[in-house]
Amino acid sequence: MKKWGLLFLSLLLSGGCSATEAMKMENIPLRQIGLPSRLIIDQDFIPRDWNVVAFGDSLTEGVGDRDHQGGYVFDLKEKLLHNKGVRSVTVTNLGKRGLRLSQLQDVIQSHEQEIREADMVLITIGGNDIMKVVRSHLFDLTYDLFEKNQKSFAAKLDRLMQSLRALNPHATIVLVGVYNPFSSPLQDVPEIDEVIDMWNRGSQAVLSKYDRAIFVDVKDLFDNRDDLLYDDQFHPNELGYEKIAERVYEHLLGSMKQ
Repeated sequence: MKKWGLLFLSLLLSGGCSATEAMKMENIPLRQIGLPSRLIIDQDFIPRDWNVVAFGDSLTEGVGDRDHQGGYVFDLKEKLLHNKGVRSVTVTNLGKRGLRLSQLQDVIQSHEQEIREADMVLITIGGNDIMKVVRSHLFDLTYDLFEKNQKSFAAKLDRLMQSLRALNPHATIVLVGVYNPFSSPLQDVPEIDEVIDMWNRGSQAVLSKYDRAIFVDVKDLFDNRDDLLYDDQFHPNELGYEKIAERVYEHLLGSMKQ
């Protein structure tokens, strides 16, 4: 026992640490080591799979895309795949040329299962509804007439959103607004630009009532940009669709940060 006491004393002296210093060390609090009680992980830390359903008019179908890849929906898929938070993207494209808003309920009823399983729903609609007003009142077009039809459009859009939310309460719903390709064919209606703005404001007001619903205004992209239109001067071309996809992607990123 005495040998152990002598050995301990010799170690203190030879190590340059006095007994007094050793006693002081006993009073130094130990630094706590370990993980924080709440570990915060970025949303894109674990890549996820995205299931996307796109439906609507010719813009969803991709009319005007000479590469026949699927217009803005294809371009958006490529952008999502370059995001580190996305592992895969599966797209069901139900777009059909000429569709109006009143015809989308039938599309929903025919594809309820796909919508239930979707992480994101993309919609383009409205251009043909405006054209219907033009064709039905070619010689008596007025701003008030468009305003009346827009209110009817907004009411139908609200019912459409209710149907989508009943099937899928959690999916992100994206509605792409209408742009103005009517400047040349409707030169006699100088208010047509204001009509498009009014139409978009009404649609945006409807989507603002719903969670995880995003309205994407693309009108400014096409103002005085004939180089973004297809030969028919109505549908976007490849570059036009790319611009739409960029705008939609920007809004999606913005919503993820909120």
